[in-house]
Amino acid sequence: MKKLYFLALFLALLMLICAQSAFAIQENVGEEIKLNPENKEGKEELYAPIYIDPESNTIFSQIKKNAIYTLDNYIEDEISSSANIDSIKRKDIERQNSPSLSALLNSLGSVTTQTGNGSEGNITSVRIRGTDRVRMMIDGIRADRPSMTGPGVETQFLLTDDIELVEVIKGPQGNILGTNASGGAINIQTRRGEGPFGFEAVSEMGKYGTFKERAAIMGGNEKADYYLSTTWYKTNGAMRTEKMGRIFNDSYENFSTVFNSGLRLLDNKAELRNVFRFSNAEKGLGIGYSNLSYQYYNDPNNYMKNTDISDSLSFKHSVNDAYDYGVRFGLYHNRNNNYTLPDSFAPDENSISKIDSTRLNFMTQHNIKYKDLNTLSIGYNLENEYINGKSDALMYGSWPMFPLQRYNSSYSGSALQNDVYVNDVINIKDVFYLRGGARLSSNNEYGTYVTPNGSAALVLPTFKLKGAKTKFRGSWGKSVNTPTLYQRYGGFRDSWMAWSGNKNLDAEKMTSFDAGVEQSFMDEKIKFEFGYFNSKYKDYLSSYYEVDPVTWYTTGYYDNIDSAKIQGYEGKISYEPNDKFKILLNYTYTDSKDKSTGFALPATPKNRLNGTLYWTPHERVNFYAGIETGSSRTLSSASKDKVSGYVDARLGTKIRLFSIKDVDFYARGNIYNLFNQDICMYKNTLANDSYYGPKIRMNAGLFIEYAPFKKRKAKEERV
Repeated sequence: MKKLYFLALFLALLMLICAQSAFAIQENVGEEIKLNPENKEGKEELYAPIYIDPESNTIFSQIKKNAIYTLDNYIEDEISSSANIDSIKRKDIERQNSPSLSALLNSLGSVTTQTGNGSEGNITSVRIRGTDRVRMMIDGIRADRPSMTGPGVETQFLLTDDIELVEVIKGPQGNILGTNASGGAINIQTRRGEGPFGFEAVSEMGKYGTFKERAAIMGGNEKADYYLSTTWYKTNGAMRTEKMGRIFNDSYENFSTVFNSGLRLLDNKAELRNVFRFSNAEKGLGIGYSNLSYQYYNDPNNYMKNTDISDSLSFKHSVNDAYDYGVRFGLYHNRNNNYTLPDSFAPDENSISKIDSTRLNFMTQHNIKYKDLNTLSIGYNLENEYINGKSDALMYGSWPMFPLQRYNSSYSGSALQNDVYVNDVINIKDVFYLRGGARLSSNNEYGTYVTPNGSAALVLPTFKLKGAKTKFRGSWGKSVNTPTLYQRYGGFRDSWMAWSGNKNLDAEKMTSFDAGVEQSFMDEKIKFEFGYFNSKYKDYLSSYYEVDPVTWYTTGYYDNIDSAKIQGYEGKISYEPNDKFKILLNYTYTDSKDKSTGFALPATPKNRLNGTLYWTPHERVNFYAGIETGSSRTLSSASKDKVSGYVDARLGTKIRLFSIKDVDFYARGNIYNLFNQDICMYKNTLANDSYYGPKIRMNAGLFIEYAPFKKRKAKEERV
C-alpha cells in the first residue's frame, strides 16, 4: 500500500507540473503568431493552432489525414497498409453519443463484444475474428489487467467522451505490438486540446434511472496543449432473467477523470506528453445464490468495485529527415473487489475477494528512413506485471453433511518480459509496399520465442476508371499469447466452488494468414472490401469446470488444449460522398473449432452483420442509426450449449438549439435496443436460467460547448 501511495503522489506531482506548463498557454493567447502555411496573405493570427508545415522537419511532419497510429512511432497510411483496419474518429464518436466503448466496437466489422449477463457495466470481452486474444492500448500502454480470468481485454469501464480515435487492426500484430495480439489490436487515443480556451458540459438522463454529468476544459497552441475532464455516469436495473424477471440490483456507476497535457520542445521537433486516467466504478451484480434453498434470487448485497489508474509519459523527437525516435514509460494499476454479503435471503452467504494487479512498461522505438523508399524500425520493450489477491468465504462443504466452513485463500505472482524487435517497410513507387520483421521475447515464466510477421500491399489505378484504385493485400505471421497471472496463480481453493490457477500452463502459439482485395471509386468515396482469414492455435488456453453429480462439488481449472482453428470471411461496403452523409455495412463469417472437443469456440457467432448511417441534413442537425445482428453462439468449447441469435438497433440525434455568442447549446438523445427486446446474452447452465439484455433504453439531455477553434476549423474545411 505504501508503494501505491508514493506512486500516486509522484503522478500527482507530475500532473501538477504539466498542468502549470499547459495552463501557461493562456498567457500567450493574445500574441500574434504566424504559423499557418495556408495563410498566403500573411495575416496575423490571434492564436496559434497547430498548423505546421508538413514539409518541415518537426514532430508533426508525419501527420496524415488517413494515418494509422496503432503502430506507435511508425505511422502508416490506411491506403498503403497491408492489414485490414477499421477506425472511428472523434466526429463519428460524437454522432453516436454512446457512453460505452462496447457499442462503438460493435459497429465495426469482425469485432464482437460479449457482456456476461447483458447489463451495462458487467464484464465485457472483445473478440476480433472470433478470438479474444486481443491487445488493447490506451495512449500506447497495455490496458488489459493481469488479474483477468482469461486473456484479452475488457471495455465495461471505458467511457467514450474522452476518446479522440479508436483503431482496430485485425490479424496477428506480434512483431510490433508483442504478446497477446494474435487476434488483432485496439488502439485508443485520448483527446487533446487545441486553440484558445474551450469547455464542454453535459447533463443527460434516461430510462432505468440513467444519468450522466460531465465537464471538460481544453486548449492549446504551437507550444503546449491540455485537456481535463470529469465524468459521472450511472444507470440502474436493466438485466432480466427467465426465472426472476427484472433484476433491480444490477446498477452501474462510474466516476472518471482524464488529464492529457503536451509540450513541444526543440523548435517543435520534439514533444513531451503525459496522459493520466483514473476510473472508479461500482457494479451491482444483482444475482445471489442461497445455500439454504439451493436457488438463485434477487440479491442487493452482491456487487463489485473496480479502480483503474493509468499513466503514459512519452517523449518523441524527430531529429532530422532520416531519423526519429520515441520513449515511453507506462503504468497500469487495477484494484478489483467482489462482495457477496449475508442478508435475509441467504444469511449463510459471505464472500469477499480482493485483487490488486499492476503493470509497468518501458518502451523505445527508433525509426531510420531513406527518403520515401525504406523505413527501418528497431525497438525494445520491458514489461513487469504482478498480482496480489486474497479471498475470505463462508460456504457449505460437501454432500451429505453440508457443514458451514470458512475458506481463506491468498496468492501472488509476477512475470518479467524483455522484447527486442525489428521491422522494415519498403515502398516501391507508391505502388508496392512490403513489410516484414520479427520480435524476440524472453519471459521468465514461459521462455524465449520469436514471432515473425510479413505482409504486402499492391495499390493500382483501376483500368480506365478515373479516381478508382484496386488494392491487393495479404499478411502472414506468428504470435504468442501468455496466460494471465490470475490463470497461473489465482482463484479459490479447497471449497465446494474450487477454481484455481495452473502453474503448468504453457504460452499459446498461433500462426495466421489473411488475404483481401479493396476496390474504391470516386477518390475513396465508395469502397468495397473482401477478405479471408485463417488462424491455427497450438496449446490453446481454455477454461473448464466439472460438477460432481453426487456432491455438487464444482471444480474449475485452466488448461492448454492441443489445438484450435478459426477461419472466415469479412466484407465491407462504405459510401461517403461528402461530410454530411456516410454509410457503412459489414459482414463477417467465422468458423471456429476446438479440435479436442469438436465444438465451436465460445461467444463467436458464425454470421454477423452490422451497419451504420450518419446524416447531417443541416449544419445544426445530425442523425445516427445503427443495426447489428448475429447468429447463435456457443457458451463453452466443452459443450453444445448455445444462446440464440439476435437483432439490435439504435438511433441518435443531436440538434443545436441556440447560441449565445460563441457558446452553443445542443439537445441530444439516443434510443437503444429498438427491435429485439429479448436478446439472450448469457445462459447459466447450472441454474438453467438465461440472462437477457435490457428492453428499450432511452436517454436525452443538454450538451453545452464553447469551442471557437473547432468552429474555425469547420469553416476552413468548408471553404
